[in-house]
Parts: sequence; C-alpha cells; structure tokens
Amino acid sequence: MKKFYAFLVATCICGTAANAQSHLIHYWHFNNYTLAQHTDTIHGISADYSTISVTTAKILYAKKAGTSAAYATYIDSIQVGPADYDTINARMGVPDAVALRVRNPSDSMHLLFYIPTTNYKNIKLTYATQSSSVTKGQLHQIFDYSVDSGVTWRTSGLSIPSDSAWLVYKRSTISLSDIQANNNPKLVFRITFSGNDTGVKGNNRFDNVTVEGDTLSSVSVNNVVNNGHTTIIYPNPVHDQLNFDLVIGTANICVLNMQGQQQLAAVINDKERSVNVGQLSPGIYFVIVKTTDREEKIKFIKQ
Repeated sequence: MKKFYAFLVATCICGTAANAQSHLIHYWHFNNYTLAQHTDTIHGISADYSTISVTTAKILYAKKAGTSAAYATYIDSIQVGPADYDTINARMGVPDAVALRVRNPSDSMHLLFYIPTTNYKNIKLTYATQSSSVTKGQLHQIFDYSVDSGVTWRTSGLSIPSDSAWLVYKRSTISLSDIQANNNPKLVFRITFSGNDTGVKGNNRFDNVTVEGDTLSSVSVNNVVNNGHTTIIYPNPVHDQLNFDLVIGTANICVLNMQGQQQLAAVINDKERSVNVGQLSPGIYFVIVKTTDREEKIKFIKQ
C-alpha cells in the first residue's frame, strides 16, 4: 500500500507526542438516496463521506434476531425544505433536500450504524431527527452499542441512554466514553424504538448523521511528518477526500503534479474543509495552501 504523507506544525518541544485533533470521520446527508427498501431486501446505506471507508461505514435498518419472516416494514426517503429546519448538523455546505425515513412497524427492528473508528478516539455521533406525528410516529429512540460487530451490546459509557424525536428536526448527540469504542473497526451504534412502534403508519426521519473523534496521538507520531507547516492534511492514505485543518479559516489551494502542472484548485473555509482528489491518477502530488499571510507547499501521495 502506498503511503500518504501529511504534515503539521510542532506544538511542543522535539520528542513530545503530537496533540490530537478533532475530525469528521463519517457523514451521511442522504441527498442521493432515493430508494424504498422493504424487508427482507433492505441494504445498508453507505456513508456519503468517510475518512476510513464509504463502503464499510453504513446504516442498516434490520430485523432483530428471532423476528418472524412474515414481519414487514420498510425505509424510504422524504423530500425536505427550509420549513423543516433540515440543515441542522449539515456539513460541507450540503443543502437540505432529502432525509431518511424509518417506517413503522418498528418494534422488531433496529437501526444499525456501522461506524469504524480506526485511528480515532473520543467518539461522538450526532444527527438531526424528526417524528412524523405524536400519534403515529415513534416516540422514543433507545441507544446502545457494540464493540464486536454486533455480537454483544452495552450501554455503559453512553452520554445519554435515549432521546425523543420532535415534530421539527432537532439535534441528537451521543458521546461514547468507553475506551473500547476508540480505534475500533468493529464499532456499531444501535437505535431501537418505543412508543407508537407497532402500527403500519408513522415514522422517524434522520438526516445529517455525523461521527466525529480525535486522532490518536500515536497515529500522529507514526504517520505525520513535521516539516514546520501550520496546515494539517489527512487521511493516510488518501483515496478521495483530502481534508484540511487550518490555523486561519480560509485558504486558496492548488494541487500540482510532479511536473508543476496544476491539477485542481479550490477554496477551503470553515464550511468546506475538504477537496475531492479521487479523479487524480495514483502518484506524488503537491498542494499549495495560500492564506493571507503565508504560503505552504505540502507533499502527498494519491493511492
């Protein structure tokens, strides 16, 4: 596997571990999701963005173990607009458009979030949620998680055990303090439903699902080379999204090949902190990061 070299400014004396940085790990905005999927043919919904893998990170509405084969429900999408306050927790400038709708009956179903956290700690999951109504939509969302791909489940370490959906979108945030949730490729977060969960009408909606965490200091020491830069670029390796952490909020960036030819250009700021380099051929590149008071040239490798 080819290596990708990122760079960061030293924040402590030589030989001291690098400080952890908080990052967006996975993100689902659902704006490209248009399917209606019924049991038993519901497939996982891949992340729209991930620093680890958009295919490994997925959301799945699935039957609980032992549920009858005749049990039927489904998920689909719903159009949303400004009146729904659907931009809650939106990232990367993504507009309101589509949300995921988790339908009743749901008493024998669970919503599974497969969220690998390899090289991350202090995990936090946030999403916007809404109920279709107080008489038909599910009233409560109950939380637990698994550190072994769903073999066993636990609640210790959750910042809150449950939450409720409102009639307009609201933010739900759950932090996991369990150290086994850190740096774990097998982490799964689960939501089950209670209240108004047995009918054939009603639903809960989900949008702008994010998973965030701090980079592990050991990963920074091993994989990040300190060349005196004030900009951090990651992940390692890079496949598609090249992410930036800036000391100054806005910068012009330009990607050059080894011959000095411009391959792409963009502006990054507080709302848009990544650039898609998936169209680049594998090889060595340089990114020029230009702010109001400095210009940096950082080498990276596209896998």
